[in-house]
Amino acid sequence: MMKQVWKKAMAVTLAGTMVLSMAGCSSKTTSQTAGESKESKTAETGEGKASISMMVTQFYGTELKNDHSDEVIKKFEDYTNTNVDFRWEANDTYNEKLGLVLMDKDNMPMIITGKGDLSANVVDAAKKGAFWDLSEFIKDSASYPNLSKADPQVLKSMTVDGKVIGLYRAREIGRFGFSYRTDWAEAVGITQAPKTVEDVYNMLYKFTYEDPDGNGKDDTYGLEMTKYVGPIDIMQSWFGTGNEWVAQDGKLVPVHQTKEYKEALTWVKKIYDDGLIRKDWATVDSGTFGDALKKGEAGAFVDVMDSAKRIWNYYIQNDIKSVTDPSKTATMTMVGPINGKTLATSGFNGYYLITKAGAKTEEDVKNCLHFLDKMCDNEMLVLADYGLEGVTYDLKDGKVVVRNDLEVQQTPHTGLNQTICYIPNLASTEPVLEKTEPTIAQDKAYAENKKVAVFNPALGYLANSGVNAEVGTDIEQIIDDARTQYICGQIDEAGLDAAAKQWLDRGGDRLIEEINQLYQQDTGK
Repeated sequence: MMKQVWKKAMAVTLAGTMVLSMAGCSSKTTSQTAGESKESKTAETGEGKASISMMVTQFYGTELKNDHSDEVIKKFEDYTNTNVDFRWEANDTYNEKLGLVLMDKDNMPMIITGKGDLSANVVDAAKKGAFWDLSEFIKDSASYPNLSKADPQVLKSMTVDGKVIGLYRAREIGRFGFSYRTDWAEAVGITQAPKTVEDVYNMLYKFTYEDPDGNGKDDTYGLEMTKYVGPIDIMQSWFGTGNEWVAQDGKLVPVHQTKEYKEALTWVKKIYDDGLIRKDWATVDSGTFGDALKKGEAGAFVDVMDSAKRIWNYYIQNDIKSVTDPSKTATMTMVGPINGKTLATSGFNGYYLITKAGAKTEEDVKNCLHFLDKMCDNEMLVLADYGLEGVTYDLKDGKVVVRNDLEVQQTPHTGLNQTICYIPNLASTEPVLEKTEPTIAQDKAYAENKKVAVFNPALGYLANSGVNAEVGTDIEQIIDDARTQYICGQIDEAGLDAAAKQWLDRGGDRLIEEINQLYQQDTGK
């Protein structure tokens, strides 16, 4: 469930010839493979800077190669007192290249960037001792004032065999929740944001049957849905199911084994049966998610708050008028939690590993951590996210960043944000980015969500689970398919139970046993 966020990566096929795409950082940093050294990889440059090497995802092909990029490189190297030898690898083939690099100890960079969650081959390499244990290093708040503030809950997902093998790339924890078109609610007489599932049902019913757009036609429905099942996971949380797994009676239990799960699905099935979502939702391309709100076909949305913000921005950019006040554009209300609950994200998207083959000494590790820590300072967050003052942004009153309209791939700082952990802050706190009304609403929703967001208590254990690597993705699909079929009336409750048994028979029983062994080892410390 929530594949876009927590999909467990399987081991890739490790074959073929590795082609390394190298990009030099500056005239002071030689173009070399990670395995080559000048005299020693710990040697400092003539300017007194430490040298590190780093494998990073490349999205555009213009990373740190645009006009003024040399200024950006000089700024971050001077600020961090570090020369960085980047190894850029294309996003589309990154996981394959990662697998190959993990096999090639002679060409191992000091820092390797990982995508998404810990993949099976990374966990396997960690178990074989490929990465430094960072547990004790990052407790040193004097040396690493930013990294030492890493969230312990999120660090569990970076832990293998009790060792913190990586630093996560932070993302907003409170992204998921409920939102709706404000003017539609006004049109049908709803003056307060929903707080309960009953409130949500009432809103969806009115959006479907009380002509919220005022055109006199029966052409609207309440909630937008596509075959992307993330919204169902979020709605389940409103009923207390937990987040993929839940702690009950001292054990971790997959949510589909709880009574709250069936209660939640029965509710979703009711909104389907009552016509409050489109009948063909399960076959609608997930790439169109959000289009129904943009086109005025649906009025409510369950997903990330930033997608709700993008819908609102669409209304502004396309001058979509409010149905209750045509002198204004339509807006979105971002509620977030319902019944006081919503899902938490994993708290990260990607991570940084410090390799033993690349960073051979503790001094190497400290140099890598020093760089990663300094890149989380406000000065470097501004540089990586907004670029250069007078080139890609201007400062208003010396405190507010006003960005210009340069395409991302054309900016001098393109790619630099791939070096940042965003710990403890997801953006610079001074100066701050100029915020529009939709962004202000989004950030407020994030903050409200974070207070009540429910974490997946098994997330760290799943990363360490051999059974999960073996069968996790396949058996997860069994549950997702059955859930969709139940909502659409293709199977009944007995069918749900049959799918749950199939899940157990195909490895789910072994997964529960292993996850709880890891859980007991952890909680018993």
